Amino acid sequence: MKTYVKTSLLILTLLLCAWQARPAPRVQAVAEDVETTQTPALFKERCARCHGEDGRGQTVIGRMVSAPDFTDEKWWDGEKSERRFVRSIAEGKGEMPAFGKKLTRPEIKALAAYVKTFRKSER
Repeated sequence: MKTYVKTSLLILTLLLCAWQARPAPRVQAVAEDVETTQTPALFKERCARCHGEDGRGQTVIGRMVSAPDFTDEKWWDGEKSERRFVRSIAEGKGEMPAFGKKLTRPEIKALAAYVKTFRKSER
């Protein structure tokens, strides 16, 4: 009987571990949608201090660290891919701090996409 109980407990433990390890794609998709709709507030909270709510970088700190003007068409010349923005947000760049450990990956991707909304030709 003891072997049966040990075997049953082992099987239940393995099943529970397997069940918990499964991804929950529906919940994750909903979470990503919520983060995307909250991106302007996230930008205001985390980025506007330097980049300004309007993306121009004309804040006291923004001028001190030479934050780019996201509304300047000349700034958009060259390689400005969303991948580059994701990397800059996650790892930091120049005076900009890294947010890779402070924000989720979906939040970082949403912010990278949001930066493009400041480009005049994209409006």
